[in-house]
Amino acid sequence: MSLFRGTTDAIVFMDPRGTTLSVNDAFLDLIGATHLSDVVGQSLAEYLARGQIDLGVLLENAARTGQMRVYATRLVNDLGARIPVEVSATALEDAQNPAVALIMRDVSRLEGVRKVEGSGGASMPEPGRNVMDLIGSASLKEIVAETTDVVEKMCIETAVNLTRNNRVAAAEMLGLSRQSLYVKLRKYGLLSKNG
Repeated sequence: MSLFRGTTDAIVFMDPRGTTLSVNDAFLDLIGATHLSDVVGQSLAEYLARGQIDLGVLLENAARTGQMRVYATRLVNDLGARIPVEVSATALEDAQNPAVALIMRDVSRLEGVRKVEGSGGASMPEPGRNVMDLIGSASLKEIVAETTDVVEKMCIETAVNLTRNNRVAAAEMLGLSRQSLYVKLRKYGLLSKNG
């Protein structure tokens, strides 16, 4: 009980269907709830960014293997902000009161560190970082279209930078006509950025 009350990580107990049975103060702080009664009896899916999809993954893995380690998702707080979390789930085998226990760690500070370390200081554009968040909320066709645009923009920016803004050389490097390159520079708002 001391760990449950005193830890900085959020702890949630839910039944095998995903209904919240109990949470600690750290979880209430994370989602911005003021009272335990605001959360108990609610489906945990209401607080997960991908809702039933996230909940289904957690419950299925806990039921099948007894546990799930480090599942990355986002919690949605009362203000609609999405907080990145890593979740570990464990099925508690009690014949009379089966439950699933979750430990959630806020990784928003780590996300910034990983971004900087993984990219040498340059961050990937926002849509690229959120591709995984789109699964379950957008069709595969929409996800592919968005990621294609991100990759295309990154390639064009890189070619323009490598050629020191020599657009003829950048177009040649990319296998595009100069006209196609100008169309794409305009499309991504890179004309004014690069002179």
